[in-house]
Amino acid sequence: MNGSNVIEIEDMTWGEVVESSKKPVIVMFYSPTCPYCRAMEPYFMNYATEFKNSAVFARINIETSPWTAERYGVQGTPTFKFFCHGRPVWEQVGQIYPSILKTAVEDMINYGEECIRKSTPIGQDITGYA
Repeated sequence: MNGSNVIEIEDMTWGEVVESSKKPVIVMFYSPTCPYCRAMEPYFMNYATEFKNSAVFARINIETSPWTAERYGVQGTPTFKFFCHGRPVWEQVGQIYPSILKTAVEDMINYGEECIRKSTPIGQDITGYA
């Protein structure tokens, strides 16, 4: 990942990278053993380079950061989630046509400020009690 425009994050760095970002953040939830993740990764890396001035691109390994994956309901890999002001606004699960992912990235960047109105805050008070 060295020299890449994709930030490798984990449970401990999630808030700093995703929730505090002033730019939209595109996160790829992945597993090292997932063949679909490996297939999508070159495209994700290319988009991270192409759109590096407009958005933050990050990856998180669900095996080493299970808390964040569980918090956002990630059940399969790859899962791409787009965040605006720390709030999830769009997601796509599984291997998809790269053009679909690229269009979603472009839409996120072009309509970035609008995305906050469509987002839902996630409570930080997770107690385990309903």
